[in-house]
Amino acid sequence: MSLKKSIGALAGALVLGVSLVACGGGASTPDLAGLRDELVGTWELASADSADETWDEGVVDDMADAGMLVTLDLDEDGNLIYNEVGNQQDGSWSVKDDGGLTFEIGGATVDVPYEDDQLTLKSGDMTMVFEKESDEPNMDRQPEDNAGALDEGLTEDVVDDAPDDLGDDVDTDDFAYVFTDDMIYMQEMIYLGAEQTAPLDVTVADDETLLFQVTGLATDFEGDTGYLVHIENRTDTDLVISNQTTELDGSDVYDYATLLCTVRAGESADGFFYFDSDYCTVSESSSLIALFAAQDINQTPVGIWTLTL
Repeated sequence: MSLKKSIGALAGALVLGVSLVACGGGASTPDLAGLRDELVGTWELASADSADETWDEGVVDDMADAGMLVTLDLDEDGNLIYNEVGNQQDGSWSVKDDGGLTFEIGGATVDVPYEDDQLTLKSGDMTMVFEKESDEPNMDRQPEDNAGALDEGLTEDVVDDAPDDLGDDVDTDDFAYVFTDDMIYMQEMIYLGAEQTAPLDVTVADDETLLFQVTGLATDFEGDTGYLVHIENRTDTDLVISNQTTELDGSDVYDYATLLCTVRAGESADGFFYFDSDYCTVSESSSLIALFAAQDINQTPVGIWTLTL
């Protein structure tokens, strides 16, 4: 599940326009004119680390194979495009006297060291390293270009709805964060990145609160398996539906199973109830017992349902 969690972590970095700080240092006596020419081009994420997650070369390669990219495009006029798996922002860049860079993006000024042919960005405990992919920047890049091999129409809808900035007053550790447009966007991207392997038609709930259906088995590009779900919110309150207990093939796998599906009042949403492939695998022969709860933004439970497969 590291990739999905890391995508959310990256969404809390540049895209939200929070204050970023530099790490490392630049050359002591750089040739600024030559350096500026050297920096023009397309840069791709090579690795990312935080206190909880690590994207090594293998994870980044898996992303690239699926068309899911995190890129920086820098042109000779000082313009930049940052695209994080379909969530895109424009900005500007310049070279400092010490050979490092300054980015203006998302309302933030970002100091970016350039050392050993790498650009390094740091936000909180998240450090992202970029390496140059091409000398030609793609200044015509569109949000969907980095979103992966997803359904084109659905992807465009998701990208169009993605917010530019949640604002400085949003606490990502607050339960209310799961009700933001940004989290719903990430939820939709995770769902669209899962490919159905077998259809299912199982109703978990059909009452005044929800229509909750399991529509298929699926696998995503990380190899995580799980269940596709469709949820219709029949109330006048935004709800988030999550698994509270999960037993797969007789074993407690709650720590390795995740469903977090936010559904606006009176609307429907799709989600992927996925299981960490490092610990367990879902198949057509699997048995499942799971307890799901729906909560409002105040964490008040409004319904509990059990699924047995």
